[in-house]
Amino acid sequence: MSSKLRLDELLVRRGLFRSRSKAAEAVRSGKVQVDGKAIDKPGKKFLEDAHLQLIEHKFVVSRAYYKLKKALESFQVVVEGTRVCDLGASTGGFTQLLLERGASVVYAVDVGTAQLDPVLKNKPEVISLENTDARSVTRELLNGAVDIVTADLSFISVTKVVDSISEILKMGGHCICLIKPQFEAGPGLSKKGVILNASVHKSVLHGVIDSFHRTGLVVRGMTFSPLRGKNGNIEYLIHAVKGDRNEVWNLDIENCVNRAFETLALER
Repeated sequence: MSSKLRLDELLVRRGLFRSRSKAAEAVRSGKVQVDGKAIDKPGKKFLEDAHLQLIEHKFVVSRAYYKLKKALESFQVVVEGTRVCDLGASTGGFTQLLLERGASVVYAVDVGTAQLDPVLKNKPEVISLENTDARSVTRELLNGAVDIVTADLSFISVTKVVDSISEILKMGGHCICLIKPQFEAGPGLSKKGVILNASVHKSVLHGVIDSFHRTGLVVRGMTFSPLRGKNGNIEYLIHAVKGDRNEVWNLDIENCVNRAFETLALER
């Protein structure tokens, strides 16, 4: 009888991927089927003779697409018919998915120039705001408050942007924010800028969530990103709603971080 192996290891042994980290990323992105069934857990074990198939997916402009996809599904945020501001849009991974989910308009904000994918930039539902710092975005710039704010920021702490997010978001509006610990914490970084200390991650999340609450953004949920950042950092996704500052939600930060480290342990 054949022995069982982790799916990511099996994919490497079959020569479908060069490393277990790449194999794991593909599995979490929904690109692998085993015996005709889609599997999203790279650690799940299968017989060595299992039938493996790589699924050809449509083109996405960046890996960020899959990060937001997990958030929307985990937090059950409905995008259809909403006005959205996408902070740190870059090439447009978040923007692409927001359009697919039916956003009526997406303001794609980025401090850089000419980064947004041309296909997205030319869509009538997309308003590209280049050379625009997330901290300077106002309701006037967006022709009024928006229903949803998404944020995928680099080289700046999210805590420096929460005031702007609260200002542009309508009451009852949703915010989904990607948290990158390497831009939130100084100590605890490795030489490559990767934070390997889970305690630092927990401290970062506590600080970010506190900053959201102080501005009237109540964090209702959190999860970890299905994919590590480009340099190998574990990242997190939080869901906040603009509302009552006295509203309290019990968030198990410790469990979320521990599960992230256990689940993404291979992608270093």
